[in-house]
Amino acid sequence: MPLGLPPHLASSTASLAVVRAGHAAAAACLVAAAAVVVTLQITLPEITVWPALIMLAPMIGLLVLLDRSPSAFIGAGYLFVGGTCIAWFTVIGTAQLGTVPRTDDFMVGLVKSAVILIVGVGPGILRAVAWTTAGLLVAEVSSAVVIVALDANWTPAPGPIILWAFLVAGLASLRLQRLRARTALPLLYRAVRDEMLAETRRGFERRATALVHDTVLNDLALIAQHDEGPLRPGVAESISADLATLVGEDWLAEDPDDTPVEAADFARMLADATAGELAVAVSGDLAVLDRIERDARAEFLRAIGQALVNVRRHAGVAEAEVVIGAGHEDVSAMIVDAGCGFEPSPGGDGRLGVGMSILARMEAIGGEAQVWSREGSGTTVALRVPATRPAPVVASGDGAP
Repeated sequence: MPLGLPPHLASSTASLAVVRAGHAAAAACLVAAAAVVVTLQITLPEITVWPALIMLAPMIGLLVLLDRSPSAFIGAGYLFVGGTCIAWFTVIGTAQLGTVPRTDDFMVGLVKSAVILIVGVGPGILRAVAWTTAGLLVAEVSSAVVIVALDANWTPAPGPIILWAFLVAGLASLRLQRLRARTALPLLYRAVRDEMLAETRRGFERRATALVHDTVLNDLALIAQHDEGPLRPGVAESISADLATLVGEDWLAEDPDDTPVEAADFARMLADATAGELAVAVSGDLAVLDRIERDARAEFLRAIGQALVNVRRHAGVAEAEVVIGAGHEDVSAMIVDAGCGFEPSPGGDGRLGVGMSILARMEAIGGEAQVWSREGSGTTVALRVPATRPAPVVASGDGAP
């Protein structure tokens, strides 16, 4: 399972969690074995079983080291001491309790479980299976050697084998889930990549559609409305500039530089939008436009320009007003005219100039646009875009004494 992490982290994290869990279970088995020894010594003071604790101490110490600083050397030492502890427990139990050594002795079984639960010395499921199998072999071989040396019959103990099988089955299941995740994650990443590409394509399509309206359709409308004869200088210059924009590819580029907006940038937009046929009164501080990220700022100016183009083409007036303002988190513009107006409908009144060149353009940069108009009462367009730079702090002095 990926655990919500990247594959290169999920793999090591999951296996390391299994290793830590195995070490914790091994520590519990060793503590239980020590508790059994202490209980026997207290309840049966005539016997001497406390020396069994001698081997438990280094085994617990090695387990702590293995968990904090996993290495093959410490793991091998833990298995060696664990095998010796199993043999020691078997000898003491046989000598002090006077019983025939058995492979399924409960006290010895706890130590065997602690040896098998070594699980691993670091991340890696296949490595964990190998270390767990080594623990099973060490536990059973140590027990077998002592039992045979004491002239008793040895048979494999079912408890340690069941524990080993349970651990291997759990590790195999984790390995299978990881293989499935490796198959599924590339598909998810591919889907995310395709969605990002589609969103980028939609952004370019929106920009291209708005550009076509701002240039080709506007210029065709100007030519259709123009009187017979040569084009007026302002109209001709506007069409030439639009043609240069269409032929070039500057509108596709995303310039990462955040250069300040000069008054000439705003003036150039006004000249293109008015074509010398519309007088525009501008109020407000143009310096606040520098608080907008460069690409968003260009779209913001294009939206203002398109609103002015709509005034020039449809309002039937020769004057308009643009007010630039800013708050703590956004920059705004208001374009007002006292023309014939219209009855707007949801979605931008059905006109490409409002719907695509203004409303959709502002949505694409995270801003918003609102249009208020009524037939015979003029039109007001309000634009707002988030600011990426904070407002400058104006220092206040105490005044001259």
